[in-house]
Amino acid sequence: MRILKLYFLLFLVCYLAGCAITPPHYSAITWKEREKILTGIQNWNINAVIAVRTSAGNQGGSANLQWQQKYKNYTILVFGPLGANLIKLSGQLSDQPGSVILETANGQKMTASSIEQLLAQQTGWQLPVSSLYYWIRGLSVPNLPAEKQFDPYFHLVKLNQQGWTVSFLYYTTINQIDLPMKILLENSRMKIKMNINQWNIG
Repeated sequence: MRILKLYFLLFLVCYLAGCAITPPHYSAITWKEREKILTGIQNWNINAVIAVRTSAGNQGGSANLQWQQKYKNYTILVFGPLGANLIKLSGQLSDQPGSVILETANGQKMTASSIEQLLAQQTGWQLPVSSLYYWIRGLSVPNLPAEKQFDPYFHLVKLNQQGWTVSFLYYTTINQIDLPMKILLENSRMKIKMNINQWNIG
């Protein structure tokens, strides 16, 4: 009992003194190492809830999102409660015309070279999906200017890129890899909250 009390007192003193106590579920690696690991994730399934609010306050809402990525190919489902207003987006990471297909619940199909264009036409939401391909993993879009802030474990916690401020509010560990679970995106026109309920990678 005395030993347990001693350990507790040492922990409390260290905590109050601001000692660096690394949570066991966070990997203590450099940003270059973390960036390499995250870049290597090219296959995933996520379930998430997104909430959108415009600065004018006249447009917004929330939806469920399922994102399946297999290398360059993606399938994204966006739908409301109980599957209402289902939208299916599928395509490849490419700028070629017709590379993105949008299907609605009533069977309508549309094609375009930009997933952002199709999503905006159908929902009115200006979501930066092509950039989210990187941001959702805790990465910046490569070869573009970016301002980055990190926590003590070299998780990306704030990113300014392409006119957006991206805040990574919480990470979890999946297969020994730290991945974002709560992301906030903001620009002068809108705010997007994304809560990821489930990550499957590999």
